[in-house]
Amino acid sequence: MNTNDIYAVIMAGGGGSRLWPKSRNRRPKQFLKLISSKTMLQETVDRIRSLVNIENVFVVTSAQYVNEVKSEINGLPEENILTEPQAKNTAIAIGLAAAKIYKLNPKAVIATLASDHLIKNPREFRSTLLRALKAASKGNYLVTIGIHPTEPHIGFGYIHSNGLKFKIDSKPVFNVESFTEKPNLVTAQAYIATGLYFWNANINAYSASSILEAFKTNMPKLYKGLTRIRDSFGKSDYQEVVTSVYENAESIAIDTGILEKANNVLMVPGDFGWSDIGSWKELHELSPISVEGNVMLGDESGEHLFIDTKNCLIHSSGRLVATIGVEDLIIVDTVDALLVCPKDRAQEVKSLVERIKKEKRVEYL
Repeated sequence: MNTNDIYAVIMAGGGGSRLWPKSRNRRPKQFLKLISSKTMLQETVDRIRSLVNIENVFVVTSAQYVNEVKSEINGLPEENILTEPQAKNTAIAIGLAAAKIYKLNPKAVIATLASDHLIKNPREFRSTLLRALKAASKGNYLVTIGIHPTEPHIGFGYIHSNGLKFKIDSKPVFNVESFTEKPNLVTAQAYIATGLYFWNANINAYSASSILEAFKTNMPKLYKGLTRIRDSFGKSDYQEVVTSVYENAESIAIDTGILEKANNVLMVPGDFGWSDIGSWKELHELSPISVEGNVMLGDESGEHLFIDTKNCLIHSSGRLVATIGVEDLIIVDTVDALLVCPKDRAQEVKSLVERIKKEKRVEYL
């Protein structure tokens, strides 16, 4: 596999609601500095720089975030920022990028990544991703990375592996039996007991031709639209064609639209400290712990003062946050909104955001 044939597609259009009130539509999670002095998007790009030439990195995002993407990624060609006219989930986002990349290089092998994941071991991640790319280049395969589960997590989807297909760099590549959406606790425990199930990290690899063929087989209506988009690249009606295709496209994830239906899906196991940071509780678990199990986050001007406070995550955006006699809380203070909730109910933040939407309090979204 030629290095010049390796491409990466980073999906950075999501609005983000699970880390509200810090993550908002105007500045979602991928543009926040949560784990370092760099944003999640910058971390994602840095992680793959030694694998993929920056000229071969594409970012799919919405129009409102284009300038942010430009300012955050040094050296990214402007034409590599693919703008979606509306959010329609990951199937069409990946299809849009695959159509563009295939027109540029029919031999391309593509890695598709989220822009807002945490990877604790970047070196092992790159090694795993390279194996997935190599596996994808061996034939008409759709390759996904499965994370070795460390607990019966009910917030992730699962991949059911089914026997060895071949080895890459002396490491196994498995056939995939099925994908399962977020299970209940009893089911998740049963999955882990078999040793055959892995967390679905939504990190995939495929040749441009293989993924487009998969669209043709499993989502033929969208495939016709992607063909129109491919043929319009560089022409005056390109944006008009994209808008038309998006208006008529189904909003569906790549897993549901393609991977769950295809019979040529393979899985490369991975163990590189992955998390999608799906809640404030997860961020607490992943962040450096200070005194009494507390995690202190926030802007440089934010301050914290606590007495008899344990196992809390406290985020301040410029004001002093003081606590007395509390434990296991999430406290996130921003300029216009304050969140206080038990740590074990952090997953319900998404429901809170839905209520804000329902009540049309758009200024808080």
